[in-house]
Amino acid sequence: MAERNEGLSDGSDIEIEYDDQRDDFVGEIDPEINGGEVNFLEENEEDADFCGYQNNWVYENFYPRLGNPFKKPAGATVVHPAEASAGQYLELFWTNELLDKLMQETNNYAHQEQEKNSSSSKGRPWRPVEMNDIKVFIALCFSMGILRLPDKSDYWRQSKWIFSTNFNKVMSRDRFFQIWRYLHIQNNEVKSETPDKLWKIRWLLEFLNTKFTELYVPYGNATVDESMIKFKGKLSFRQYSSKRSVKRGVKVYALAESETGYLSRFQIYTGKEIDQEKGLAHTVVMDLCHHYFGSNLCVYMDNFYTSPELLKNLHSQGIMACGAVRVNQKGLPKDLLPSKVNLQKHEFKVAQKDSLTYCVWQDTKPITVISNFHDPIHRGQVSRRASESGVVEVPLMVADYQRNMKGVDLCDQMVGYYLLNHRSKKWWRCIFFHLLMASAHNAYIVAKDTHPEIAREKWPGFQDFIEDIVEDLIGDTRARREPPKVDCGGRATAHDINIVKLFPKNKVCRECSLSGPQGQRKGVTKFGCRQCSIPVHLECSSKHFTRMMNVK
Repeated sequence: MAERNEGLSDGSDIEIEYDDQRDDFVGEIDPEINGGEVNFLEENEEDADFCGYQNNWVYENFYPRLGNPFKKPAGATVVHPAEASAGQYLELFWTNELLDKLMQETNNYAHQEQEKNSSSSKGRPWRPVEMNDIKVFIALCFSMGILRLPDKSDYWRQSKWIFSTNFNKVMSRDRFFQIWRYLHIQNNEVKSETPDKLWKIRWLLEFLNTKFTELYVPYGNATVDESMIKFKGKLSFRQYSSKRSVKRGVKVYALAESETGYLSRFQIYTGKEIDQEKGLAHTVVMDLCHHYFGSNLCVYMDNFYTSPELLKNLHSQGIMACGAVRVNQKGLPKDLLPSKVNLQKHEFKVAQKDSLTYCVWQDTKPITVISNFHDPIHRGQVSRRASESGVVEVPLMVADYQRNMKGVDLCDQMVGYYLLNHRSKKWWRCIFFHLLMASAHNAYIVAKDTHPEIAREKWPGFQDFIEDIVEDLIGDTRARREPPKVDCGGRATAHDINIVKLFPKNKVCRECSLSGPQGQRKGVTKFGCRQCSIPVHLECSSKHFTRMMNVK
């Protein structure tokens, strides 16, 4: 299987501490001028038609940047009461509509497979799943992420005390493995009209993308970055990245809140598309930010995505953006490229052009950052041991970039702590369980945002929240105890045979009892006398058999 290495980002290796003592953006926005956008007017300028358009980069006498606050009301859009449980917060994302869809498609797929393999079926007959079955199945999958055992069947082992769990009390092992086998999202008989590599889970992706966006709005700062869902099986769009901890898997482009890691939007990469006129990075960022156009959301990204053209387009759509930039991008000031400037340690240079602000800062290596909303004269501070005072003054855009670039990494970190780690040959299952845990993390963020003090007391950590989700999903459900029903191909089953116990006690036949030495007499087995081994089922009229039947 050939593995692709397309669209990998270099990330950021700088460690910068945000300066909390910085001044806020100066100036106010006039809503009557260009809908709140800023034109850079010089005093006593006669020709106002060309104001705000700079043909070249400016290295001094900068125009001031005016701050544009985030326009949307941030935080959770649905408020639960203070006594709401963890399961009720999860139901905001995994609604009854989603669970009902999962239940129907699982039953449909099981019915289709049973019809195909009816002649060779050897296992238990399929019993249609109900809503409680799906909830218990999801709860057990959450539990497997917290309590990690080598194999799924180990959770039902009771022979050794190290494997003693309560899984068998809520769902039998065979029932769990049946649902695991037939779990499905999309009907296989309903094919997509257009070629779609993700058609098996397309409905789930669109549903959760909508829910993630509707139920929570980031507090002004967000991160665009990529993450990797671990998968080592055969897959046409599996990616390889040598720089990540998860080297092989499915690549996901995500938009997450910088402070909490709330996953707002995501997009799975399935390969290069033909209609990407401006490149993959440009298309991905515009698609992820499309829902927030006009809101002045601050988006931070690494050097794989950032380009002057992208930042101009985002600025025209009401999105403020900042990110590290590669020096080979078109439109950068040639005089401030790292190869053209000779900077001392912790020295920096700044340039401005229209809405763009560019800086190059010499750390252990040159760092180039570009923004479409930062003021070039504002400064921040970073901590460096090599400095006498322990802090170094840097442009504010560099400090903001480092502080707000952690959103997607934080989301991956929280999801990876308690993610189900059992392998599967079906590629879509790794995405399914990743999004399940991401939904739980988003529900945790919503709970803390709605009632911070109560959530901090009830769920000090994310694990406590997942444990309560498991208890809420299971509720009073207990495992059904049914006798096994095995199709024997027309032969009589154990239920059709009337078995009569011939020897209620371990007796010996009279003949052996009289002839054998006292103290060494052997009993009668179900096949006959232990000493003479005469079977009891033989129709024999001998004296010995007659005496054997007259047990003491």
